[in-house]
Formats: sequence, structure tokens, C-alpha cells
Amino acid sequence: MKRRWLFWGSIIMVLAFVTLASAKWLISWHTGQSWHTPLAGRVIVLDAGHGGPDGGAVGGSIEEKDITLKITKDIRNYLQEMGAIVIMTRDRDTDLADDDFSGSHKTQDLVRRAKMVNKTHPDAFVSIHMNAIPMPSLHGAQTFYHPKSSENRKLALFIQDSLKQNLENTKRYAKPIGHVYLLKKAEAPSALVEVGFLSNAAERALLIQPNYQKKAASSISQGIMRYFTNEKIPSDQ
Repeated sequence: MKRRWLFWGSIIMVLAFVTLASAKWLISWHTGQSWHTPLAGRVIVLDAGHGGPDGGAVGGSIEEKDITLKITKDIRNYLQEMGAIVIMTRDRDTDLADDDFSGSHKTQDLVRRAKMVNKTHPDAFVSIHMNAIPMPSLHGAQTFYHPKSSENRKLALFIQDSLKQNLENTKRYAKPIGHVYLLKKAEAPSALVEVGFLSNAAERALLIQPNYQKKAASSISQGIMRYFTNEKIPSDQ
């Protein structure tokens, strides 16, 4: 009888230990000691370029609006995993203009996107686009920023550096640009990423692949995350 009690006593002690250990792990998980959320509390607005009647750049049968939406959704998922609150200017194939608007459909769309960005007072704003030009040999990702703010430049430098390291498809550096409406109007630190050239057949073949889209999205997300750390700012030379 004594041995039986010793046996069951040992079992109870083991179960109690396992239960306590599990409880400590859960507490640790919920307090963030095990679950690393570097962007916790950060609000980030993502803009999938074009949409609806505005297809954007075209390469072969591929329209810019479709690729930007897929990559932007992937960026959203990565940023949310890091704890960010993510707002998208669009999450389906549409734009923000009224269907029956008698004026410039594109202008109304851009004005409303800018108002959405500023109304949410985000910590950062990033717009995703694709490139296409008559020179099919050009390829590679590039990040642009409005020179009105040093924070714009800093954000763009981190994103471009992450793209260079991870995609290994470009030697370009982040570049200032003054005429992009959303970058001019956005009050938060902002950047515009041209992820690749639809006019380059080889790069276009990559841009339509889900794995490559996720790789690009991961790189952009990493750059955004690095912007909010104390890491040394990459060079733009």
C-alpha cells in the first residue's frame, strides 16, 4: 500500500510540475518574452498602387494593379505578425473614386488615398508599384521618397537596403522624387517601392510567382521593421 501511494504521489508531483511549467510558458508568451513583436503598437498604412479601372503599368498580359495587391497583402501579413496595426488603402480590385464621378477619376482616387493616409495618423506609409518602360533590359527594385523629410529618406534607405540584400536583383539606391502626389501629401514618413519591371520579361516571370511575391514582401517588411530600430542607417551612395 505504501509503495502504491509513493507511486501515485510521484505521478501527481510530475503532473504538477508540467502544469506549472506550462503556465509559466503561457504567461511568458502573453507578456511578449517569447513572442517577439518589434512593431507592437505601430500603425502602418499600405497602398497597393492602382486598382479597378486603372490597371497601371502593363507587361505582356500582366497588369500592375494585380501584382501590387498580392504583394501588399503579403506585406500586411508579415507586418501584422510583427505586431503592427496595418491599414490598406484597398484590399480588392478597386480604387477610391466614385464610379459616376464626372471629373478626373484618377485625381479623385489619389486625393482620397492621401486623405485616408493622413486621417489615420500612421507611423509610416508605404506605396507599392511596378515599373514598365520602353527599355526591356532594365530590371530591379527601387525605393523612392519625397525630399521634404529626413525620415522619408531614412525609411526608403532601410527598405532599399533590405531589397538589395534579399532579392539581389538591383544595385540601385533609394532616390528622392518630388512629383509623386501621395508622397507629397503624406504627413507620415513615406516611401514608394517599384518592386520590379513588368517590361522586363525575365523579371515579369518572377513577379507573377507567389514565392517571389512573398520574398519581395518579406524584404519590404524587414526594411520597415529596421526603420523603427536603432540600427545604423544604410548608405545612399
